[in-house]
Amino acid sequence: MDPDILSVRSALQDIMAELPKISDGDRLVEVLSGAKRYLGEGEDPASAQEISEFNRTHYTPFLRFLVAHMGPQWFDLLTSDHGPADQAFLVLMDSLVRTGPCVRLDRCIHVLEKFLQRGALADVIWEVCQQQLEATPTPILHEAVLTRICSLPDHLANCLQKHNKAAFYPKNYYPRVGNAILRVLQMVSVSLRDGKGCSISFVSQVLGKVCMQGRQQELFSVLVPRLTTLVQSDCIWQRMCWRLIESVPDRWMEPVVTGLVQSADGSASLSQLLGDLVLKNKKTQFLLTQKMLFLQYGLKKEMLQSVLGYLSMESSRRPLLTKTVKQLLDVWSSGSVVKHSPYPQLLHLSRSIFICLFLLNKEEISACRPEMLLALTAGTRLYLDSSVPPVRCLGMVVAECLSRYLEPDGPTLAFQYQENEEIKDLKSLLTPPSVCAEDPAVAATVTSESSCSTPETSKNNDKPDGGSKADTGADSDLDSDDDLSPYDMSTDTELKKGKIPAYIRDCMEVLLSEDLEKLEVTMASISSLIRSNPSATKEVSTELVKILLHLDDRPGVENFPQLRYAAMVSVAVIDPVPVSQYLTGEFYSLNYSLRQRMDILDVLVAAAKELAEAPEAATGEIRPSRSPQRKVKDDAPVDWRKLVEERIANKTRRFAKGQKSTTPASTPNRFHGVVGHFFFPLIQNYDRPIVTFDLLGEDRLILGRLVHTLGILMHLALNATIASQIGKSLLEFVLVLRLHTDPFVRQGLLFCVSTILLSVPWERLMTDMSEEVLEMKCWLADIAETDADEDCRRLAVSGLLLMEKLQSNLQASPDV
Repeated sequence: MDPDILSVRSALQDIMAELPKISDGDRLVEVLSGAKRYLGEGEDPASAQEISEFNRTHYTPFLRFLVAHMGPQWFDLLTSDHGPADQAFLVLMDSLVRTGPCVRLDRCIHVLEKFLQRGALADVIWEVCQQQLEATPTPILHEAVLTRICSLPDHLANCLQKHNKAAFYPKNYYPRVGNAILRVLQMVSVSLRDGKGCSISFVSQVLGKVCMQGRQQELFSVLVPRLTTLVQSDCIWQRMCWRLIESVPDRWMEPVVTGLVQSADGSASLSQLLGDLVLKNKKTQFLLTQKMLFLQYGLKKEMLQSVLGYLSMESSRRPLLTKTVKQLLDVWSSGSVVKHSPYPQLLHLSRSIFICLFLLNKEEISACRPEMLLALTAGTRLYLDSSVPPVRCLGMVVAECLSRYLEPDGPTLAFQYQENEEIKDLKSLLTPPSVCAEDPAVAATVTSESSCSTPETSKNNDKPDGGSKADTGADSDLDSDDDLSPYDMSTDTELKKGKIPAYIRDCMEVLLSEDLEKLEVTMASISSLIRSNPSATKEVSTELVKILLHLDDRPGVENFPQLRYAAMVSVAVIDPVPVSQYLTGEFYSLNYSLRQRMDILDVLVAAAKELAEAPEAATGEIRPSRSPQRKVKDDAPVDWRKLVEERIANKTRRFAKGQKSTTPASTPNRFHGVVGHFFFPLIQNYDRPIVTFDLLGEDRLILGRLVHTLGILMHLALNATIASQIGKSLLEFVLVLRLHTDPFVRQGLLFCVSTILLSVPWERLMTDMSEEVLEMKCWLADIAETDADEDCRRLAVSGLLLMEKLQSNLQASPDV
């Protein structure tokens, strides 16, 4: 055996045997100094062979011995800059796990804190990197070091619990790990410039595992700004950064790439950090072109711009951008996606399409023309058929954009919709300032496009300015009446040629005529005339509502749809039974448009609400007073007592008068007597397809409106004698349609469930419909857990809470 090895072993055995017996401080310093010579320190350092033998074989056992017999004088040896840092780190971490609350634990914590403060984490990582170049690597040791580095805050939190120190908090520790990675990369840079080889695979493993634990923000807040600056000015740093990301194991690649997308400042920065990784690594390509775009919808628009802009930064990546656009258009126009995807995901897809269209050049747009045309023709129809208003509006916006890109110089689609902040933000993606600032070519394109439209605008803008002065001069010479002040005509009203009809039948004749002036006057007064002449209205109520229902829109009449709707509601309120029978019968008849069927539902709901209210509060409009020309004899007897009291009150002078309180007179609910005529005809025949109408097929928008209407009628039937019968019919209707695929229909069904629970007594439900109620409860629980629509889940949870409350109230009742 080598004498150097024997000398090191015997010397350490003597030191370990003597240390526990020493009580003198001077002797202790002398013995420890003798041990430090094997670290290359002191006046008489050991030979290189002895130091190598000590580090390889005896360093870890000697440190464990010191920790087991730790005293305050030995801190200097444990925190020395010499010796294998990875072994010292492992010994400290293992001793923390094995040591319970005691003085030794406090001393170990103190040593570990000093170890981190002097930046020894970089030494630990560098030691492992150097060892990976050796012929006989030790993967078990490296895995242990990796686990300890990445999970140190968790280990320390378990050991110290409430007594943990701020240096070991994740928000403070992981930025320290980021600085250690930067130091190691700096050492690698120096080694490469000196012509020496070095491995950074362990650095990539540290990066990947920390990100896998969800600490991307703390780590990349240090790494990304510094790396972005270094790779711009140094090709060696650029190569190291690319190799650092490429060497991350595939199982940890997703959190690393996601963290870089979230932290990078735009697509240019992301391109400098990733390079062509999307072409080399299949996992990264799947993340950037599939998962982030199709399987997730939580990315902000800035991140989408970074991802798609990264694909467009180099010509080698642009085929991926074209392929991605085609897939986006195909998914966006898929019927199952439109039906089953929530609105945020559809908005995410639309944003991605807009960003891609902005980044494509003319040749690439021509290559995508078949997919764009298919999305415009087939996909737009699916969105317009949707029963969710935001989804319909989204389809209109994307369709307008696609039509502009398909025919830049030809006619384009134009829809009428109300722009909200989301739509404005979506349209702004066609000219995002961040991409223009990053890509000079794109900026030049946008500038040239804007310059092409500038001359026209400048002409239109310059002409009035220049022409106004010339015109002013010419007018001043020719016109001599400039000093005359005009008359104030702000309060003038337009003189109508038509005369207000005096009778209902006269109104019907005007409605059937083509005279727009008479029609405008009639529509403005017909609702008041109907309400002021109930007896005359009842004679022709069915005929009048039939005319109003079939009356076409007249653009020349101001507020025509609102006036027509108010007139139909007035007829339904004055004569509810025959009018409701007619409207509910016509709802399932042939040759009616969807607009007319929705008008029928709206009129029935408005009339039911007005009938359920008190007569004084039934309508917000002021009844028109009878004109002097039409004197109608009032057959009601005069209350002389009331008249005398009013005259006395007017003639009496009082110095103080309290507030007069009047008790409102109770009035019967007029809707309860006719609720059956509104409800039961509507709930029949819904499953019978008609030639022009299929509720269970394509006309799901009308089905959703019908379901909501039935729920409102159920709510208005509260305390009616047939409320239980209505609730039972509605519950059976809900259970039949509970598996409908359209979210708007499911929202209506869940609304019906709430109205049933609120309108029908719970004990009556459990007596007459116990099996249906249990089935409904299971359905609500399934919707609350698995439904893709957020509003459906919220309504289902509300229904479950309401059922529990009603059940608990019944159990707490003393009558039970």
